[in-house]
Amino acid sequence: MTIETKDELRQKVMDLLRDNVDEPALLDKCGPDDDLSALGINSLTFIKLVIATEMEFGVSWNDEDLDFRNFSTINQIMNYIRLNQSEE
Repeated sequence: MTIETKDELRQKVMDLLRDNVDEPALLDKCGPDDDLSALGINSLTFIKLVIATEMEFGVSWNDEDLDFRNFSTINQIMNYIRLNQSEE
């Protein structure tokens, strides 16, 4: 699935986060460059988010990229998806 606009991509990433974090209401206070670990994301949640991202956007995370630091902000997630989709 290719996302057409930045706003559409951001909304889909936010929806994935809402579906997978323990306290989705905290996302309302979270900016695009804020550290997502403040949402209580742990290693299990991180893996769930990686799998949800792969399924929703049809992208694969390279093994070397499976580090929470590469998935720690909304903008980082969006950038990875954009870069991965453009390679397809």
